Amino acid sequence: MSPAAIAAVAAAALAAGVLLIVTGLVGTRRPAAPPAPSASRLAVAFGVGLSTRQRRSRQAHLALAVAATAAAWLFTGWPVGGLIAGAAVLGGPWLFTVGSAERAMINRLEAVETWTRRLKDLVRTGHGLISAIVTSARTAPAMIADEVAELAAELQAGADPQAALDRFADHLADFQADQVIAALKLHVGDRGQRLSDVLESVAAAAAKEVVMRRGVAAKRAEPRFVTRFMTGLIAVVLVFVFANAAYARPYGDLVGQLVLFAAMLLMVGLLAWIRRLTQPARPHRFLTAGGGGRPGSGGVPAASPPKREVAVP
Repeated sequence: MSPAAIAAVAAAALAAGVLLIVTGLVGTRRPAAPPAPSASRLAVAFGVGLSTRQRRSRQAHLALAVAATAAAWLFTGWPVGGLIAGAAVLGGPWLFTVGSAERAMINRLEAVETWTRRLKDLVRTGHGLISAIVTSARTAPAMIADEVAELAAELQAGADPQAALDRFADHLADFQADQVIAALKLHVGDRGQRLSDVLESVAAAAAKEVVMRRGVAAKRAEPRFVTRFMTGLIAVVLVFVFANAAYARPYGDLVGQLVLFAAMLLMVGLLAWIRRLTQPARPHRFLTAGGGGRPGSGGVPAASPPKREVAVP
C-alpha cells in the first residue's frame, strides 16, 4: 500500500473518530428510539442505556482506540499494527478490570446483610415492616443507599408494596438478596408473625454467602494477576522487538501481516478464554427481573381468580 493511500485511510478514520466524539457530546435533534434486538449489544458498546457520564467515557474510549489505530498504522505502515494498537486500547480495561464486578457484587451483598440486620432491629422495637423500611433508609449502607431510598420513597408515596419490592429486587439483581426480599414480600402478603426471626435467619445466610464469595474471589485473584503480568510482559517485549527494523522486516509483506493477524487473534482468544474461566457463575434468581408476581414469572405467583360454579338444571 502506497504512503498516500495509508495517509488517506488514516485521515478518514481520524475524521470519523472526531465526528463520533462531537456527536456523542453535542447529540442530535432526532428523538431517541429503542434499539433493535439484533443491534442491542452494539448499542451498549457505544454507551446506549448508560448514564451521561458513562456514555461520554465509553465514547471517548472508542475515539481513543480509533486514534491509536490510525497513529500505529501511520507509524509502522502496517494495517495489522493499527488493529493491534486499537485492540490494546479497547481491551486494556476489559483485561485489567476483571474481578471488579465480582467485588462490587460481594460488597453489595454485604450491604444487604447489614441492612437486613438493621431492619430486624427496627421490627423488634415495634415498627411495622413499611415503617421499618422507611426508617432504615436514613442509615442504609452506602452500596445500596440509593436503592433503599427509592424503595422507601415509593412506599411513602403509597405504591403497592409487592411491586415496589419487586423493583427493589431488580435493582439489586442478586440471588441471595432475593431471599431477603422474598421474606419481606411474604410478610406483606400474609402479615405473618416472627418476622424478626426470619430476617435474622436470612441475614445469617447472607453473611455466610459473603464469606464464601470472598474466599472464592481470593483464589481467583492469583491467576488473574499472572494473566495481567504475562500480557504486560508480552506487550513490552513486542514493542522492543518490533523497534528493531531488521527483525520486523519479514512482517511487512502480505504473508507477514496475515501471520501477525493470526497471532493477534490467537492471543485475544486465549485471554478471553482465561478471563471466562476466572469469572464466577451467577446463580439464577427466583425473583426474575420484572416478575412483579405475575403468573409464570419468577416472582411470587398471583392468586388465581375463584371459579364460578354453573348450576346444572
